[in-house]
Amino acid sequence: MLAGMTITAVVSGMPVAQAQPQSWKPEKAVELLVGSGAGGSNDTLGRHLQRIMQEQKLVPVPVNVLNKVGGNQTLVRTYLNQHAGDAHYFDLGNPTLTVNHILGITAQHYTDFSPVALLLNEYTALTVKADSPVKNARDLVDILKKNPEGWSVGVSNLGGTNHLTYTLLARSAGVDAKKLKVVVFKSNTEGMTAVMGGHLHMVASAVSSAMAQVRAGNARIIALGAPRRMGGALAGVPTLREQGIDVVVSNWRGIVGAKGLSAAQVAYWEDVLAKVVATEAWSKSLEVQFWDGNFLRSREFAKYLENDYSQSKAVMVDLGMAK
Repeated sequence: MLAGMTITAVVSGMPVAQAQPQSWKPEKAVELLVGSGAGGSNDTLGRHLQRIMQEQKLVPVPVNVLNKVGGNQTLVRTYLNQHAGDAHYFDLGNPTLTVNHILGITAQHYTDFSPVALLLNEYTALTVKADSPVKNARDLVDILKKNPEGWSVGVSNLGGTNHLTYTLLARSAGVDAKKLKVVVFKSNTEGMTAVMGGHLHMVASAVSSAMAQVRAGNARIIALGAPRRMGGALAGVPTLREQGIDVVVSNWRGIVGAKGLSAAQVAYWEDVLAKVVATEAWSKSLEVQFWDGNFLRSREFAKYLENDYSQSKAVMVDLGMAK
């Protein structure tokens, strides 16, 4: 059993470009690249950033959100690095940036890109249909012990926070992760639709992807993979820890550029994003989407990625998922 399994990031180690007096600014439309489908949490973040940047006039050019789905979010990064040194293209990065390499899905390593800024963390919601016989995480554990292959779960990518949270929960019950029935969708929203249609038993997703169906009374969140109980609409939802399952996996979302960005380019976007997270609109977005704001500039974000990679690799080696 993996007790006390917490994936977080601390500051330690990787050199990146130092911020210098700005001598660069964008000269053409900017692309915020999303590696998952429309309507999911990544897409929502991209459109919030787009709206704030444009409404607040923080950049002098248009900002566009472009969805490029495929390869467990490797396709979008292949496209990104076709624009090496060009600070008009950015990935809405998440943990697949580190774990895809560990899983053997791609040769892309997080150091092949330019970290610009960390924006936030979010945590996994385990959601079932309202009439599901599973009322809590302990009920889920009992089912997985008896028949892990008979319980289907939707995720938006393999090796991401939602998948890892579910896998660690199963591992805590002594269940072989290789026996779990996990179905990958283009977005968490599509996974929720499958649950509502009776095609899946559960979805492991961002909270925001589940809330529309939860508020409508069509679905229930049985547990959160957060370090502590959240407030507001989630005040009545217990964490996995509260239910005796000591699993906390911290998701992250950040802005990642192509390889070879200059110090001046990185500094420009660091400053723009610092202005974004200082707005009232951003604070409202955090509240509405159940996001945990965690702004780090490029140097600290690079260290965060280094630690995220090492911790994720240790977990995945233990789970037999590393290649």
